[in-house]
Amino acid sequence: MTTFVKKNWNEVFQQHSEVVWDSLYRFSLSLTRNQSEAEDLTQQTLLKALQALPGFFKANYFVETPEELDKLASETMTQDLQKHLLNWMIKIAKNSFLDSRNRSTHKLNHISLEDWSESEDFFHLSSTAEVGRTHPKQQLTPDSLSQLENDFFELALDDDWQKRFEDLNARQRSIIFLSAEEYSYKEIAQLLDIPLGTVMSTLSRALSKLRKSAK
Repeated sequence: MTTFVKKNWNEVFQQHSEVVWDSLYRFSLSLTRNQSEAEDLTQQTLLKALQALPGFFKANYFVETPEELDKLASETMTQDLQKHLLNWMIKIAKNSFLDSRNRSTHKLNHISLEDWSESEDFFHLSSTAEVGRTHPKQQLTPDSLSQLENDFFELALDDDWQKRFEDLNARQRSIIFLSAEEYSYKEIAQLLDIPLGTVMSTLSRALSKLRKSAK
């Protein structure tokens, strides 16, 4: 007699999310700049995601058991599900990172909440910015910013890249990471829960800092 063994949510979580754990770790590293902290943040994120997994599937896929999910799954759906899970865990990691800074009475790795916030949230370039080939007073658009990214990454990847990247603040590092992972500006804004204009202006300032430090 064959015994039917039901899947549990832990098995479902590993089956569908393990392929993106490395991306989650690299995002955590972009926030923390520290391998040990990034590992801790990744593990904390995975634990929170596992605990909330039934609610995630019920809210987004209208299934309440692993068996119902198996019936729904297909190769295309699996790829979409993996990306959806990664995006969800990126949000959890970002919130966990900020919560840890907010709770701590001491700065961890010299990072505070001020490292995430920026005072200059504007949609156009400032008059002192020197970014790529865009005129300083030209309005920043998705197309112009995309060209700035292309110009910069073609020229600036050298032995000092990691040091210059780590000198940016946490929000700048996370946005550059997600942009390099081919997320759109709109997707980055949704993942990090910040305005689209802020994503673009933050990225332009980050590229400007990297370009200046590369000279």
